[in-house]
Amino acid sequence: MRFLRFAIIVSGILGHVALARHPERLTVYWGVVANQDNGRARWELTLVNQDTVALPASGWTLYFNFMRPILPESAPPSVRLTHVNGDFYRLDPTDTFAPLPPGARRTLSFESMGPLIKAIDAPSGLYLVFQEAPNRPVPIQDVRVLPFASEFQTRRHLADRLPVPTPALRYYRNAPLRLLPADSLTPVIPTPRHLTRREGHWTLDRTAAIAYDPALAREAAFLADVLASLLDARPLLLEGADQPATIRLRLGAVRLPDGPAGPEAYHLIVDPEAGITLTGTDAAGVFYGIQTLQQLIDPSFYRQTSEAIPIPALEVRDAPRFGYRGLHLDVARNFHPKEVVLRLLDLMARYKLNRFHFHLTDDEGWRLEIEGLPELTEVGGCRGHTETEATCLVPSHGSGPIPGRPPGSGYYTREDFVEILRYATARHIEVIPEIDVPGHARAAIKAMEARYARLKAAGRPEAEAAAYRLVDPADTSVYRSVQGWNDNVINVCLPSTYRFLEKVVDELRRLYDEAGAPLRVMHTGGDEVPHGAWAGSPACRAVMQAEGLDDPAALQQYFLDRFDQILRRRGLRTAGWEEIGLVATEENGRRVHRPNPRFRDRGFLVYAWNNIWGSGAEDHAYRLANAGYDVVLSLASNLYFDLAYTKHPDEAGLYWAGFVDNDAPYRLEPFDLFLGPIQHWLGHTLPPEAFAHHERLTAEGRPRIVGLQGQLWGETLRTPDRVFYMAVPRMLALAERAWAERPAWSRIADPEARQRALQTAWNAFANRLGQRELPRLDALYGEAVPYRLPPPGAVVEDGYLKANVALPGLTIRYTLDGSEPTADSPRYTEPVRLEGHGEVRLRTFDTNGRGSRTVHVVY
Repeated sequence: MRFLRFAIIVSGILGHVALARHPERLTVYWGVVANQDNGRARWELTLVNQDTVALPASGWTLYFNFMRPILPESAPPSVRLTHVNGDFYRLDPTDTFAPLPPGARRTLSFESMGPLIKAIDAPSGLYLVFQEAPNRPVPIQDVRVLPFASEFQTRRHLADRLPVPTPALRYYRNAPLRLLPADSLTPVIPTPRHLTRREGHWTLDRTAAIAYDPALAREAAFLADVLASLLDARPLLLEGADQPATIRLRLGAVRLPDGPAGPEAYHLIVDPEAGITLTGTDAAGVFYGIQTLQQLIDPSFYRQTSEAIPIPALEVRDAPRFGYRGLHLDVARNFHPKEVVLRLLDLMARYKLNRFHFHLTDDEGWRLEIEGLPELTEVGGCRGHTETEATCLVPSHGSGPIPGRPPGSGYYTREDFVEILRYATARHIEVIPEIDVPGHARAAIKAMEARYARLKAAGRPEAEAAAYRLVDPADTSVYRSVQGWNDNVINVCLPSTYRFLEKVVDELRRLYDEAGAPLRVMHTGGDEVPHGAWAGSPACRAVMQAEGLDDPAALQQYFLDRFDQILRRRGLRTAGWEEIGLVATEENGRRVHRPNPRFRDRGFLVYAWNNIWGSGAEDHAYRLANAGYDVVLSLASNLYFDLAYTKHPDEAGLYWAGFVDNDAPYRLEPFDLFLGPIQHWLGHTLPPEAFAHHERLTAEGRPRIVGLQGQLWGETLRTPDRVFYMAVPRMLALAERAWAERPAWSRIADPEARQRALQTAWNAFANRLGQRELPRLDALYGEAVPYRLPPPGAVVEDGYLKANVALPGLTIRYTLDGSEPTADSPRYTEPVRLEGHGEVRLRTFDTNGRGSRTVHVVY
């Protein structure tokens, strides 16, 4: 009997060890069964044992991340599903789980809330932990997503009207687009206010010299570096704009056709005889004129150095429409190294974006070294397998079990951050740091708890250990955030909370001072505080009694008031998501959010994001602006670049607010959001009367719309390549709408005529992308900026293959033999005669030979 028991134990251990040594021998399949009419999705997880020993009946746990709330009661009896926190789950075998023999498979079925329509929705970061080796997690490397083959798998809701894009659907949607003559295209993005072409060209060669006003030394050096890369010789720099030179950089007044220009304006003249004269109202204006000058150079000259480069003769008078032209990057959910940030800043500068909103902290990570608080990055900047979170946070968003590895782990040292600030400042980009509080603060909370535990263990006094603590240990509050966290809200009633915030802000100021960078605005987050926070805190009950507050939710205003005072004393402006300017109220039996009069005159900068079409909140931005708040339009339906381009299951990205294709930022008119046709997030067109009671922007509110910002949230941005795929080309359309004057099509009253004019304008812009700007990025960055290439549209009609692409000018290649198209495959230029039956495969290619997703057409 003892021998039998020993044999069973040894057999189990050997099974554990074998799988631990050979994780590639366990394959996991994930597939969606159906998105159900009750708002739930049913899906299956299939375990396939490829090993030579059985997966035992017990003694192991499967961990994974999943972005939707899974219903524990939906799990089959053989396993127990536990929500750990956030998007982190564990799966344990129960007594009814039988060993999984070699070569066998077992399918487990579950239900979760919300739709699942994409491969990106699959469980991620899967790993096993065996009881015999609790500190040796085993990543599962072979995870496969089954095809989305039926409407039940791709329908988000019973009312979902949006079809999955097929090659044929893409073809007919692209049909209105036409390839335009290259010399008819405006050569600059964003479109200048006034551009006049002249006869001839000026030749840039190695004899070029740059004369500049003394205040423009940095801009002159920047231009010299640019030209050196083209000519393989650095132009001579001459201080003093009156020095004899072929390129002259000056400060001075700039006049536009409608009057004097303000900040950031420039006047560029390219004269065939006299060379280049660039005048800016300020240094930023001169810098933007240099960006325009770069775009006038044919992309082919960026591939190799040349002795002479022709630049077309012209005159440009230009100024931005909006002073705030921003891009946001979330590095808390998934970390990206300094080099990725610098490359993104470089792209921003090329297209005249001037605000970089740096989302440095969130529940899943704290990414900036703060002197004196090492736990913020040692613990808050680390994710990996842990039972206690004493040394790192639990895995999130598929970051896996191994601590210290990006994208789950990582942070910017003080030196890294100073370098980023200097790089941005040299390109006239203001970096706006975000420290997200009071919600979205779990990384900071856990880090400060680790600090408290370390100091207590070292015998330090309670006051010292708790100096920066962010939680009330007696708090019994129960809540769950939108992202699934039950402990991500700092306690706003503790003196230590404000001591922590002062420490962080002061350290940030020191970093900006060291970099010589301006710090004017602090983004405080302020969004998505879950209901129930602070309700069980004795510290908060005391504050509520002292402040005469009845509802714990009112403590968010109390906190915002105190944090704003901290920032104001340091000469900083408070910014935050739209929640900092809104307050919940009852109207006609509905709970709605309206502008909060309490903070109207405090100078808050409010980022309006929640405009999901069909939600009823589409006018939040206008309500805030009309009430006196300065507003940055950050609208999810047009400017959330982490949302998927399309509904195709293989097109990565989120989709809770719909889909954001390349034209979504372009067709946004900031002063008239309700220009039709407007598509509900589920796909059907909303009639004008759907917005009859929505507030419009008033004449007083118009100056309060200070600009636009695109958002790159990080949940699905697991690699640097994914950052650029999601950002480009959409950020070029954002730049167009933020800089260029109000488009003519938006002023047309007749809806049908306006739509025709919009289509004509978009066709021209799409050609500028396909024919000029994307080839320029190919030459400048090679594979370092892998922007999204739209897959071709294609049909077979009357025996002919017909194909097109959403950005005219891009190359389409195809095969007829079943092979994947490559850069050497036949190029599609006209309809192709097909014989018999078979399959065509097609891809779009850039000028470096990189291809899009393959599309298939059966004939």
